[in-house]
Amino acid sequence: MRLLSAVVGIPIAILVVFVGGLPFALTVLALSLIGLWELSRFMEQRGWWVIKPLAIPLLALAILGAYFGSDNPNWLLPGFVVLWWGSVFGCLFVHIAFRQTEATAPPVGWRLSSIGATLLSVWYLALFAFLVLLRQQQATVADQPYPLGRDLVFLVLLTVWGTDSVAFFFGRAFGREPLAPLVSPGKTLEGSVAGTVAGFLIAWLFAWGLISFGGSEATTKLWLHLAQPVPFTLLALALGTVGQLGDLGKSVIKRELGIKDFGALIPGHGGVLDRFDSLLATAPLVYFYVRWVIP
Repeated sequence: MRLLSAVVGIPIAILVVFVGGLPFALTVLALSLIGLWELSRFMEQRGWWVIKPLAIPLLALAILGAYFGSDNPNWLLPGFVVLWWGSVFGCLFVHIAFRQTEATAPPVGWRLSSIGATLLSVWYLALFAFLVLLRQQQATVADQPYPLGRDLVFLVLLTVWGTDSVAFFFGRAFGREPLAPLVSPGKTLEGSVAGTVAGFLIAWLFAWGLISFGGSEATTKLWLHLAQPVPFTLLALALGTVGQLGDLGKSVIKRELGIKDFGALIPGHGGVLDRFDSLLATAPLVYFYVRWVIP
């Protein structure tokens, strides 16, 4: 089932990334809202109310704002300040306005747990916006526009999913030493090291492939600039390691919720958060790397 999902899902993902633009942004928005539904339903089973009438428009603002504001990177900090301010004080306002009688007063700590659950949901899932920011990246080579964002999204997808796959299969075959037994008992140190090495190699092979076989002089020039030995080596290592930290972070949440998977949307892989957790951790790294290398 895991393999069948990959056979069906990978061509769809490739098509959406190639198309880019608003269809890509709307797809990412849909994924973030599904992720919100997955996370909130399990939180609410534990008695932690996620304020979805606030969370949904804030996520839409973050992701569509990334699409429409991508031409001006200076909007990023103010945009996330608005997201932070709106989510914090929005949660407080909802609980100020929430009408109740003394007989229906919630237990002590209920409001605080609701605010915490909502803030975690919004801030975590708003990281999907970085996938949109990546896809929107454009470069100019010899006075010609180049769709750099397409390459960057494929770089993230290939390295993260390659890391996850190698860590999973190598860990099952050869793993002995638990990596984080209290959080994710199935993960091993051997699998993690193999995944990091795989992510590093995939990132460099991807860059080398575009430099050598990209099909245009613009591609070669741009990726020679992007894949500078020292900084790109650090990025390649980060993609393999930080992606796994993103996966372990999701496992912390699942452990607290007492669940194995967030859903069954992707057979053999779980829900949206089970499949895209590492991307949420690594997409910001690639975005800021590119903004640093290509100001």
